[in-house]
Amino acid sequence: MGLRKFLLGTVAAMGVLPLPALAENIAMVIGSGDYRNFADVENGSQVLAATRRLTETGYRVISASDATMAALQNAVGELEKALPDADRVVVVLSGAFLHNKTVTWFAPTDLRSPSLAAVGFEGLSVQAILGYLGQKPGGAVLFLASNGGQGTGELISKGIGRLKAPQGVLLVQGSPQGITDAINNQFLVQGRSLADAVQLSKDTITAQGYLSELSTLNPTEEVVRGLSEAELKILAEAAYWRAVLDLSTIGGFNAYLQHYPKGEFVEGANARIQAIKDAQPQYTPEEQTEIDLNLTRNDRSRVQEQLSFLGYNTRGIDGLFGPATRNALKRWQSQNGQAASGFLTAQDMQKLRVQAEKRAKSLAIEAANKQVAQDAADAEFWRVTGANGGEADYLAYLKKYPDGLYAAAARKRLQVFEVKKRDQARASETAKWDAAIKTNTKKGYLAYLEAFPNGAFADVARGRVAEIEKKQADNVRIQAARAEEEKLPLNPSLRLLLERQLKKLKLTPGEVDGKFNKATRKALRRYQRSRGLEVSGYLTRPTIVQLMAE
Repeated sequence: MGLRKFLLGTVAAMGVLPLPALAENIAMVIGSGDYRNFADVENGSQVLAATRRLTETGYRVISASDATMAALQNAVGELEKALPDADRVVVVLSGAFLHNKTVTWFAPTDLRSPSLAAVGFEGLSVQAILGYLGQKPGGAVLFLASNGGQGTGELISKGIGRLKAPQGVLLVQGSPQGITDAINNQFLVQGRSLADAVQLSKDTITAQGYLSELSTLNPTEEVVRGLSEAELKILAEAAYWRAVLDLSTIGGFNAYLQHYPKGEFVEGANARIQAIKDAQPQYTPEEQTEIDLNLTRNDRSRVQEQLSFLGYNTRGIDGLFGPATRNALKRWQSQNGQAASGFLTAQDMQKLRVQAEKRAKSLAIEAANKQVAQDAADAEFWRVTGANGGEADYLAYLKKYPDGLYAAAARKRLQVFEVKKRDQARASETAKWDAAIKTNTKKGYLAYLEAFPNGAFADVARGRVAEIEKKQADNVRIQAARAEEEKLPLNPSLRLLLERQLKKLKLTPGEVDGKFNKATRKALRRYQRSRGLEVSGYLTRPTIVQLMAE
């Protein structure tokens, strides 16, 4: 047997090439059981028992018990700083998990409620943690400990949900007890590979992702002695090749070829690269051009916003290019004298941006002129009705401009007439009117009119009946708009931004605090009315798209 073959066989038998540690190992352990606003997690903090063993093994441990949102943010911040220089990274999350079809969150103990509105802003995204760990392929393990849970509704369910480990990351799940025992008694045993640790713990945990016989969380410190420098290089190359084989990615094989351009396994690396390429989907030139743009989901959402703003309906602004978005893009390309491929180019994105900006400026000027004209008409109508100072005049103004510039003044002056009428009306009529006002229903006002068709409050009663009938006719449309707003991902930052836009347009939305009150709704109605949008006082996608564009 040749020396090279002998050494390669030695590496295969050893499983790893043991070398002194060159970088710090880092671990983040979060154990939570005591939740303020929903059910506690039994034994959730038990995983903290693994911190001592991790420290003894040489890990710098970041830990938190019953972690609030602030504590989670601090812990993840420390992990993020330590990650670039770490050799091995272990993250343990134990407690309550919530998920929907695409995202899993680890819940802080001060989470307001197990709802999308709360966890979307306050929870820790498990996918984000997996993304961090993906920066350390072959040296990262994520342990998730949970007691499970049942669904809580259509949007959010308790439990971990479906997860996919990134390339080179091992993902382990189990109960708090099972995870603690597996870490202490299997994964941190010196020299024990990840694959062996999983196999020995298979009764209490499940695992997916990077299962290697070469990687370990606690390597031995033995050093190969008695070998020449050339022999050690052979061992190093063999160990590198085995690690690349475990990853089985084009990037990994290319890295091997860069390190060892004349190495023992060059032929095998090239063959595997070609096999991966052959197995990859084949794209048309147009598809590949868009792929090469490396668009983020935010980039795609912006394109959908621009298309929608220009009148090409994408049926949603979610950053996902489905058939509706592709068809909208084809129509836009066709009407702009381009080949209607339905796929983006850099020139398309530039042209869309310019067209959207140009239309936004045009609409802003048009809307401003329209608003000025509306305000002038409003003021002129008030000049006439307000100058007359009669009850019928104020009622006429409110009927025409319910959210007008002088609506509050008109209602205040009407109160004076009501007080006078109340003094003049007979006691029985006043009682009937008070009852109608108390119920504030069409039936109540009609009952008053039936009893006193020419009464002191008859004109006001008829006005309120007309107002209620109009509200009833609009109710279905307004409820649909309200339902649409509730489904939109309106985080606090977006709410503040929209209120600032309304204030910038001088529509007086009230205090800019991200909370939509009566003043905000009134400002939205005025905005929608002046822009030719459906008037509801609630945020719909067309309203958001146009408001953000201004």
